[in-house]
Amino acid sequence: MLASTAKTGGTVDTTQSRIDVVELIDERSMSAVQWLVAIACGLTMFVDGYDLQVMPLAVPSVAQQWGVDPSLFSFALSAVSIGLGLGGIFVAPLGDLFGRRTLVIAGLVIAGLSTLGTGTASGEYQFVIWRVLTGIGMGASIPNCNAWTSEYTPLRGRATVLVLMNAAIGIGAFLAGFIAPPVLARWGWRGTFFVGGFVPLAIAALTALTTPESLKFLISRRPGDPRIASTLRRIAPEVGAASPKLPDPGAKLPRAFVDELLKPAYRRRTLMLWGVVLANLFTLYVLISWLPQLLVSAGWSLDRALRGAVLIQAGGVLGGLVLSIFVDRRKTLPAMFIAFLAATVSLGLFAIAPSGIAWVVMLCLIGGGVSGSQLALNALSTAYYPSAIKATGMSWVGVVGTMGSIVAPFVGGWLIREQVAAVNILALLSVAPLLCAIAMLFMKSEWQGN
Repeated sequence: MLASTAKTGGTVDTTQSRIDVVELIDERSMSAVQWLVAIACGLTMFVDGYDLQVMPLAVPSVAQQWGVDPSLFSFALSAVSIGLGLGGIFVAPLGDLFGRRTLVIAGLVIAGLSTLGTGTASGEYQFVIWRVLTGIGMGASIPNCNAWTSEYTPLRGRATVLVLMNAAIGIGAFLAGFIAPPVLARWGWRGTFFVGGFVPLAIAALTALTTPESLKFLISRRPGDPRIASTLRRIAPEVGAASPKLPDPGAKLPRAFVDELLKPAYRRRTLMLWGVVLANLFTLYVLISWLPQLLVSAGWSLDRALRGAVLIQAGGVLGGLVLSIFVDRRKTLPAMFIAFLAATVSLGLFAIAPSGIAWVVMLCLIGGGVSGSQLALNALSTAYYPSAIKATGMSWVGVVGTMGSIVAPFVGGWLIREQVAAVNILALLSVAPLLCAIAMLFMKSEWQGN
């Protein structure tokens, strides 16, 4: 378990050398402290999922109350994605300098306060401002949740834990479809945002009170920090007063900047990952932004459309869990190839399949192929970069993907204004997952070992 230590009588002899924290975490079962980190990050993802979905769910009610065309909210629907990009570029990489925990808590506070602000909006431009700020908070917290959890999870089950954590985004978005109708009925659309604002603030407080900073971050960036010893004892009480193995003082750490990701050692994996995430999130955000409206235009009632729209999130959770098994077994690429092909075929079938149970099945399959693959990509990409630049790598994956998610609501809104039939819009979306499936043929599985 330790770099040069011996086990005696169920205890650890730490007299021979310092403890290798990487081996300690990888070879032990997860302690209560490590589970606290994973749960805190899972709750963060859950409320982010709700806050991502709440605007599309509120649009039909806002448009009806204000007497305007729903397509006029394209900019407001894209605003959260713009914020995600800004948060990913300017805020999330600070997790490699100030700590994962710090950025997750800050992101929760920003997202919570701005979602409360959204509930006070009286015009489209106010929606845009508040949603950009909400996105900034999410853009700060999501990459650092992935980095923080991956650094506290043993390698053998890391993908499964990360997929479960990222699946909380889909669960939050899915449950939003069931929370929103009764909240809309009782408190109107503003109530849906107030719910989405108070909960992140409560989670931020709990996270601040119960969780430690990443040990791997502290050792690589702040080797003299007194929190290292206390956190180590919380994770493994048997080590006593043993000290962790520290990096070579003369070793040069990678800079926490995007150019590091494009150096020869990481360039090909970075560009391939960026391309797949860009295309996949374009598809996902067209669906997230406009599926309720598309289903209504196809003849579904509003309540049924709200619940039907989140089926892609339910399918995403199940698909992500299945894919995580293959990620942990290093069979990621063939599994994702099949998942993307399933999404491609399902989207194409909307042009010919009758509305009803067939659409329900196809929505679930699309969720498994698109949203589920995104969960697997999030888990996989944490293994593509070392700890010193992990938050930077994760944040820029999010930034590039955000480009697709920003464009997506505008493209969907334009197609709706051009009166393209809902079934044809969904069929057109099949192009993006097909490109992702082809890209799987060119990615290298050995990158997962980094």
